[in-house]
Amino acid sequence: MNKTIAIAAVLTLLPLAAIAQTKTEGDKAVRHITGRTLDAELKKGMTKDAFYSEIIITQAPAYRVINTTRDKPGEAEIHDGWTDHIFVQEGEATFVTGGKIDGSKVTAPGQHRGKSITGGTSRPMRPGDYFLIPAGTAHQMLLDPGKRIKFIAFKTVK
Repeated sequence: MNKTIAIAAVLTLLPLAAIAQTKTEGDKAVRHITGRTLDAELKKGMTKDAFYSEIIITQAPAYRVINTTRDKPGEAEIHDGWTDHIFVQEGEATFVTGGKIDGSKVTAPGQHRGKSITGGTSRPMRPGDYFLIPAGTAHQMLLDPGKRIKFIAFKTVK
């Protein structure tokens, strides 16, 4: 395994997602992680029951950079304090933004999730696309059966 990625944890208590974490907090040196290494780590997390695999590339109190692959729809969600910047690398999905989350529940501090969105706007997600999702905006990624999407998300403090 490439030494530039140090896997801190694969969360086995979270059966629907595999999350690998790299060295974070206070990165002070140039770091290079090859696409081959990122792809290999993402593939490890795409187990039969997972709906996504995610690598936290780096994070600090004001930001987080994540590489994600998913092949199933996600829940509708709102982040109170984070703005999402999503760059699509591969695959296709439909992205619903705005509106209200049906059955919204607080799942973590500043995090609301639910089954779907009512009254949102649907847009196609394709390689090369960029999406800005301001804090407090409902959003949901929908995938057709057999489809997969890979993207990088930069999460910044509101």
